[in-house]
Amino acid sequence: MSERLTGAPLRGGLAVRGLAAAAAASLLAAPPLGAQVGHDPARSPFRDLTTRQGLSVAVGRFAGNAAAAGVGALPGPFVALRLDTRLSGPVDFWASVARIASSRRVVDATADSATRVSGPIDMPLVAADIGLALNLTGPRTWRQLAPYVGIGMGVMAPSETRIDPGGYRAGSNFSFVPTAGTRLFVGRALALRVEARDYYFRYEWPLAYFNPVSPEGDRLAPVLDPLAPDKQWTHNLTLSVGLTYAFTF
Repeated sequence: MSERLTGAPLRGGLAVRGLAAAAAASLLAAPPLGAQVGHDPARSPFRDLTTRQGLSVAVGRFAGNAAAAGVGALPGPFVALRLDTRLSGPVDFWASVARIASSRRVVDATADSATRVSGPIDMPLVAADIGLALNLTGPRTWRQLAPYVGIGMGVMAPSETRIDPGGYRAGSNFSFVPTAGTRLFVGRALALRVEARDYYFRYEWPLAYFNPVSPEGDRLAPVLDPLAPDKQWTHNLTLSVGLTYAFTF
């Protein structure tokens, strides 16, 4: 009787010790938890951006758009200056100004169709805009690349306002500026920038383009179809390359 009472606890103790030994062995055999998740920082393709501002100088080509009447801005080279600052997370604010060496044709709606077009004449443009950019890789680079898309608004203005015969006024235009581009960082503070943007703005046509009359009072062939709208929005694509200096202040 006493042997049975003392033997039961002995067998229970052996079982408990056996389970504890098995658990310890399994823990020792398992690989470290840290090795099963995450990436080795030294091998990650991502690098945090440690600066918050960037100053860029760029040169490129403005494609222009003569528009339906043929008097719109024509292609030309441009140079631009741009300042970026990080707002929060992946969002940057930008402000830029560019000078475009454009030109345009002149239409004299009071002359006959064979002689009414002249030029082109020089029409330097100043484009100033502000906007928001979304960094597609967040506040970091991927293999030194930092691609982005953005939208801005601003003004496109000739260096000199001019009114043509017939009433067309070459003046300032409000513009929308969608953009897409990337920076390629070649160091912590230096990057190459490639960007495409579209200056999207409106022309407004004078009445004389639809119902022209000669100085003698004779009706002339219209510059534009009389049924056409008197306003036209145009796309003006630009491509640029530049250099960005990144810093924090």
